[in-house]
Amino acid sequence: MKDIYKEVHNMKKGKVYIAGAGPGDENLISVRAMELVKKADVIVYDRLAAERFLQYADRKCEKINAGKQPQNHRLNQQQINQVLIQKAKEGKKVLRLKGGDPFLFGRGGEECEELQKAEIDFEVIPGVSSFYSVCAYAGIPVTHRNYASSFHVFTGHRAENEELDYKTIANLEGTLLFLMSMKNLSLISKKLIEQGKDEYTLAEAIQWGTTSKQKSVTAYLKDIAQVAEQQGIGHPSVVIIGDVVKQKIDWQKYRPLFGKHIVLAGSGESALQSKKILQEEGAEVTIFSAIEIVEQEDNLIQEINRLHQYTWIFFTSVHSVEVFFHAMKSQKKDIRTLQGIGIYCIGEKTKEEVEKRGIFVDRIPQHYNSKCATEEMGEFLNKSDKILFPASELASTILEQKAKDIGVEMVRVTAYLNRMPTDETAKQYIKREFEKGNVDSVAFFSSSQAKNLFLIAGESIKKCQLFAIGDSTEQTILDMGATITAKADIATAKGLAEKIKQIYQS
Repeated sequence: MKDIYKEVHNMKKGKVYIAGAGPGDENLISVRAMELVKKADVIVYDRLAAERFLQYADRKCEKINAGKQPQNHRLNQQQINQVLIQKAKEGKKVLRLKGGDPFLFGRGGEECEELQKAEIDFEVIPGVSSFYSVCAYAGIPVTHRNYASSFHVFTGHRAENEELDYKTIANLEGTLLFLMSMKNLSLISKKLIEQGKDEYTLAEAIQWGTTSKQKSVTAYLKDIAQVAEQQGIGHPSVVIIGDVVKQKIDWQKYRPLFGKHIVLAGSGESALQSKKILQEEGAEVTIFSAIEIVEQEDNLIQEINRLHQYTWIFFTSVHSVEVFFHAMKSQKKDIRTLQGIGIYCIGEKTKEEVEKRGIFVDRIPQHYNSKCATEEMGEFLNKSDKILFPASELASTILEQKAKDIGVEMVRVTAYLNRMPTDETAKQYIKREFEKGNVDSVAFFSSSQAKNLFLIAGESIKKCQLFAIGDSTEQTILDMGATITAKADIATAKGLAEKIKQIYQS
């Protein structure tokens, strides 16, 4: 009996995960950390942990911004400790998400100590540290057989308190690396030189390393602070000092889209396909869906129970397919019910969504758009046909009008609604990215995505290069008073990504 009570008690017990999110590049977060982002009940995050990872959190996840900007901490360390303990005591799975590695100048050790005192279960997930990864992205090896066989890492944010032994540091062999040091870089350089470090030693300051905002400057130790200030290099930065800087190699030239931040206004497999293509070329890619789908399954049930009356079903989006088959399942009907009914799809991903259910699509338009579909409808439809058209409330009426023109009955059912996203954290993040000028391009996957993203982010979108997947999306963007950079030659996710690549590489 005691074992049963113990088991029930443990089921209610929360746990804290102290995890590193890496230096900024989304691809450098660990598999384990990303798993935890997706299933955490609470995420307590730092600015340098990159807010971009919050988009992968569960919709119900509580997100707490711990701040951690220089001179501007939203929560002090004691408050952070209290939050972690309290949320865990509520039986929640708590992720403490930090930039870089939590045990390297991340105060992860202190948080673990407090959790242990409070008898809270915890787990530590190491992260890729900025001290070497940022240097790697700048093309500088931290060690090199001919120049440095050791390295030494320091925090520079409290250098003015004489916490650094400059005499010892100045005489160390190998590479010197300073994190959080931009405020005190002038002092650090001066002290090192005073203690015997060659003033003509090469140094490099790298800001926002591994991200699309990465920029850096190279100078002699005696000049690095002044040059960095002149070039606007600020926090967060890594400063590397030593002969290894001579070995800097520009390998980012082999990734032609490095330094570009592209927002994909879309969702699902289509957006993921585009993202993969663009990331392979070095781009930083953020998927942001400016619409939230609200399924209207009940609207379809009546028609599903009389499918025998229909000769065709028209699908124009992945969502329409998903809702239709959800409704089918709720009525305990399987694909045998569709025997004798033709399936017509607009869009490559729409077709794939149907066919992965073991049903082959009967027809698709030559080009993936409604205009092309209307031109072909008269070729295969007869007046005796009856079409079921599950769609969103915003779908074009062009197919219905064409059916009417050729004397074919089409029953349109609102299968889902397009609504504004309810995640305020995500909306504020994407809005700030546009306002700060951190976005270079936006690719729109639909008209409704375009309309809503303009409402969320405002006029700042117009400063970016804008790409449209098809004609109607292009027209919507033009109607918003913006200029289109290009439209996909083929209205698919791959076609949209290839068009972006083409424009940037031309």
